[in-house]
Amino acid sequence: MEIVTYFDKVFSLFISKDEINEILNKLALEVNKTYQDVNEDVILVSILDGSFIFMADLVRKLDFEFDIEFVKIRSYEGMESTGDFELLLNLQIEIEGKHILIIEDIVDTGLTIEKFIDKVKEMNPASVKVCSLLSKPEVHNDIINIDFVGREIPPAFVIGYGLDIDGKARNLDGIYQLEI
Repeated sequence: MEIVTYFDKVFSLFISKDEINEILNKLALEVNKTYQDVNEDVILVSILDGSFIFMADLVRKLDFEFDIEFVKIRSYEGMESTGDFELLLNLQIEIEGKHILIIEDIVDTGLTIEKFIDKVKEMNPASVKVCSLLSKPEVHNDIINIDFVGREIPPAFVIGYGLDIDGKARNLDGIYQLEI
C-alpha cells in the first residue's frame, strides 16, 4: 500500500493514476455527448485552486468548442469547510445566454458550489451544469444537482491530484485518503 505523510497525518492511496484516467475518459464521453450538438457558446469554469489539474486533463479529451474561465473561491481552512463563501476571483466575461459547465474537484458539503451556482444563475446563462471529479453524497445529501460525477466517495478527507491539505499535496498523481 502506498503511503504519504503531510503535517503528521498519514494518507494511503485511494484512487490510482490509472483509475483517475478511467474516470476522465468516462466523464469526457458524457460531457462530449451533452455538448456535441450545442451551437451556442460553451464556457468551462474551473474553480481554483483544486480543479486546475482535473480541468487540464479533462479538456484535452473534449471534442467540442469551448472557452475557459477561472474563478477562485475560499471556503476551507485545513481539513474543514468554514461554511463561508469568499469569491476571490470572479468571472471576467459576459455569460448571459451561454452554456456554463462548472468544473469542480470535489463536492463535499455542497455549500460552496451551491452558492456559486446561485451567483452564476443571476447572470442569465442559457444553462448551468456541474462536472465534479469526486462527490461525497453522504455529506452533501444531494442538496445540489451534479450533472457529471467522476466517482462518489465516502466522507473521508482526500488529497492529491489537485486536492490539498493547507496548500500541499496537489502534485500527487493519485488521490490519497486520510488514515484514521
